[in-house]
Amino acid sequence: MTILFPRPRRALSAALMTAALALCLLAGSGPVAAVDNGALGIRPANESDFFHISLYPGAALEATAIVTNHTQAAVTLLNYPVDATSTPQGAFALANQDEARPGVGGWVQLPNDHITLPPNSELRVPFRISVPAGTPPGDYAGGLIIQSPPVQGKTSTVDGDTAVRLDVIQRQGVRIYLNVAGTAVRTLKHGALSWQKTGDTVTFTLPLNNTGNTILHPSATLDVSNWLGANTQLKFDTPESMLPGSALELHASLTQAPAIQSGTAAATFTSEAGMGHSETSVVYAPWPLLVAGLLLVLAAAYGAWRAVRFVRRARHAIAQIADNKRESRDLKLSPHVNPFTIVETIIGLARGLGMTCVAEGVETATQMNLLRGLGCDLAQGHHLGRARTGPELTAAWKQIPHPQQPTDRIRPK
Repeated sequence: MTILFPRPRRALSAALMTAALALCLLAGSGPVAAVDNGALGIRPANESDFFHISLYPGAALEATAIVTNHTQAAVTLLNYPVDATSTPQGAFALANQDEARPGVGGWVQLPNDHITLPPNSELRVPFRISVPAGTPPGDYAGGLIIQSPPVQGKTSTVDGDTAVRLDVIQRQGVRIYLNVAGTAVRTLKHGALSWQKTGDTVTFTLPLNNTGNTILHPSATLDVSNWLGANTQLKFDTPESMLPGSALELHASLTQAPAIQSGTAAATFTSEAGMGHSETSVVYAPWPLLVAGLLLVLAAAYGAWRAVRFVRRARHAIAQIADNKRESRDLKLSPHVNPFTIVETIIGLARGLGMTCVAEGVETATQMNLLRGLGCDLAQGHHLGRARTGPELTAAWKQIPHPQQPTDRIRPK
């Protein structure tokens, strides 16, 4: 971890800010092995990888670690115990020197907090681990740390006014797994399976919580089904371990996910605590595009409905006209047909089609009153005025009073 501590350049004469780069080789999640980087190393004296200790509450045990110096120079190291934790990603990690030690880190006693190794040598470091009386049974974890003196780095300037120096602190450690005798409780609880889509990738998250008192090693798989019935099987990332009381989230990613999904996702997880399941629905789509497409479909359907409606009305009107013509022909052949019925039918047909109806050949006031009562729009005939020649129409037009033109208008010459 690299930490930058900025300080204004004007205060550089008073103090140089430093940073620590801790190379915690002991916290990796790779295969177990004795911790040795080629320069320094620490390992159990009687085991190949880590300490594995079983004790009853109130009991104690003497054990020995071997520290190795492969360099050509003598080295003095800090030596201290710490507790262990599980990271949110499921990796094993040893705590910092200044963190509280309620577990293994507080139960280990070392004869000295500093050790000195000659060049190319090994040093046996004895320690005692004592489990307090009344300690609840279960698995506990911690470690022994060896820490090199800080290596001073170079001072550099950041943003023109901040002096920064990076010092390097190297620590290595060996794990201590402690089992306190008693009833083992293996329980693994899970949270709600969730998902999130980013681009063309859907990421599934399954929270797990080790509520028992033993170390668990969970693994999980995921079945994703869609509305077409196709299934996709995925594997969640597998944690190294889960210490008692730890919580983490398992993740699985579905890449190149379909643009539209409607189905379910079912997670199955197993561990020393047994098997469990969690399920959720997975429904997503490009909603703006779907809404736009739906609006286009509705607009097309509405246009088609209007066209069909227009065609139906036109056909109905044409059929009515044909029926009326047929009835008119029949009526001429029958001396008992009432002409009033014919006129009323024609005026009603015109109104139904939204047309203007004009009656021709109106000769008497009685005909005019009849047409007005039936709602005829316009009429012409001798009752309203006899036919006139062109000159007669001109003379009549001149007799009609018209608005006078303004006398002050300037006429063009």
